Amino acid sequence: MLRRLCVVLTLGSLMMVALTQGAAADPIGAMNSFQFPATCDGQTVQLTVNGSGDFMPGLVVGSTTVLVVEAFDITFQFTPTGGEPMQRTAARSHPDVHGDLVTCSFDFSQTLPEGTLRIFGTATGFFTPPS
Repeated sequence: MLRRLCVVLTLGSLMMVALTQGAAADPIGAMNSFQFPATCDGQTVQLTVNGSGDFMPGLVVGSTTVLVVEAFDITFQFTPTGGEPMQRTAARSHPDVHGDLVTCSFDFSQTLPEGTLRIFGTATGFFTPPS
C-alpha cells in the first residue's frame, strides 16, 4: 500500500508540473510536453504545455495564441489496477488576478500499466495576443 501511495504521489506531482508548464517553440514534439483538450468559455482548444512552474503559459495548438494562467484548481486521481482511487488537489492563484479573463475546464484520463490517471479541474487566465 505504501508503494502504491508513493507511485500515486509521484505521478500526481509529475502531472501537476506537466499541466502547468510553459509553451516552447515546438511544444508538441518537445521532451516532457503534454497536450490535452480544454473548454474555455464554451470554445474547445487543444493546449500544449512544456517546462515547469505553477503559472507558466500553455500554447493553443495550431496557433500562436498562448493561455497565460492566473489561477487554477486541479485534481489528480489515480486508480491502481484492482485498487481504490486516490486523489490529490492543487489550487493556486496570483494575488492580483487581472486581464480579459476566461475560465477553462478539462477532464481527461490516461491508462497506464499501473492503473488509470484522471486529471480534472479549471484554470483561469487570459489569451494572448489580447483581442
